[in-house]
Amino acid sequence: MIEIKKIAFKRGENQIFTSLSARIKPGEAVLLSGPNGVGKTTLLQLVGGVLRVQSGEILINGMKVDELSIKEQASIRAVAPQKRNFSLAFTVEEVINFLPKKLKAPNIDYIIDTLALRALMHRKVTELSGGEQERVSLALAFCQRAEYYLLDEPFSAQDSKSIKNIIKVIKTLQKADKGILVISHNQEALAQYFDREIKLS
Repeated sequence: MIEIKKIAFKRGENQIFTSLSARIKPGEAVLLSGPNGVGKTTLLQLVGGVLRVQSGEILINGMKVDELSIKEQASIRAVAPQKRNFSLAFTVEEVINFLPKKLKAPNIDYIIDTLALRALMHRKVTELSGGEQERVSLALAFCQRAEYYLLDEPFSAQDSKSIKNIIKVIKTLQKADKGILVISHNQEALAQYFDREIKLS
């Protein structure tokens, strides 16, 4: 379980969280919503270990995130940022293969096919459209063997068919008892696909 316990976080003079608490259980898909600037991406980065809380604590399976090594974090959670920087001209296949063998999920072929990436495997990722790059970024997270998946705006550059396919993968992860936390501005249309919603304001 991911447990967020009365955390506080401040950027400069901007107090983003003062005493925020929340939980994400295994097998649960949770939608994180709220207007711009309320700290959705910041919360994802705190849970993902990119940032550190200034008070309170975040636990994953009873362990404090900020006390876990990078290797330990990678074995527990996978992160798909809103915009992954693909600056080098690797092929999609090479990008997917960046994952160490022991971190690769067993259903990589299913993920590649469901996200409609099979025909793009030998294309350079730098030559893909924004939506295609986003799906590659998602595939990189989904193909990681983890217990929790943190996704920042995974639907932002996708058409309706691709959105349904991403949700299909999320549902498959849920059935495998994985926990998923998803940021989306389009919460009204997507809330039906999630177990519950955390609203920041």
